[in-house]
Amino acid sequence: MRLQQIMNKLIVVSGPSGSGKTSLMRQIMNNEVVSFTTRKPRKGEIDGVDYKFISLEKFEDLKKQSKLIEQVKYSGNYYGIDQEEFENKMSLGNAFVIVDYHGMQQIKKMYPSCVTLFLYTPYDQAYKQMIKRGDTLDTVEQRLSTYHQEMKNKEHYDYVVRNNSGKFNESTKVLTSIIKAEVSCLYSK
Repeated sequence: MRLQQIMNKLIVVSGPSGSGKTSLMRQIMNNEVVSFTTRKPRKGEIDGVDYKFISLEKFEDLKKQSKLIEQVKYSGNYYGIDQEEFENKMSLGNAFVIVDYHGMQQIKKMYPSCVTLFLYTPYDQAYKQMIKRGDTLDTVEQRLSTYHQEMKNKEHYDYVVRNNSGKFNESTKVLTSIIKAEVSCLYSK
């Protein structure tokens, strides 16, 4: 990796489904490392913006070619980040990526200076948020079946932030403060 990429900060965000990770981070930062996924797009999702939607065969091909720096199976679908996407986004400046706990561990091994952030909302709020965004009842129940296990992993993150329903602006301010502090630490060394 080039020196410029090393000088840029990567924010790795995880947390249970429905916790507001994508909405909050896109409000704060505009340089997102976009993952591949084999799942079907949700209503309103845009290929190349929300995810790069690909077939299982294409995903397996990327794996065989050792092009994925991170890969996980979640709720029956595969997700991964390829080296080229990662390097391109890091060369542009500070960036963020949304992954699960296992993805965070993989990225942390490769990029130990990243900042890890766990974002969550209470279970009932996550449930309501997922229904509101158009997820089916079956999908909500499947994705939230791991909620309690994911909550146990929060102790492995640099920061833990609770995103309460109706407190989007407050959560944005907290996350912005954390990111600004981490980025300023980078340049003060």
